[in-house]
Amino acid sequence: MKPAWSQVKLRVAFGDVPEFGDELRIESTGRRYQVIGVRGRTLTCLVLPREAEVTGRVLPWQWCSRRRRARA
Repeated sequence: MKPAWSQVKLRVAFGDVPEFGDELRIESTGRRYQVIGVRGRTLTCLVLPREAEVTGRVLPWQWCSRRRRARA
């Protein structure tokens, strides 16, 4: 896990792509990310500390496995 205020890259596997400034929140862990860049389905985000204030939409986020496909 990265410390607060670190940059991370996340990928949208399904659903709508969040916009710049939106907050992603993982309900099970309470971990929070603020979207600071969007390129296609790849998001650049800041890891937020619990006490950080964010103005923008708060969206639920969940992890999914990275399915690696075998080469044909």
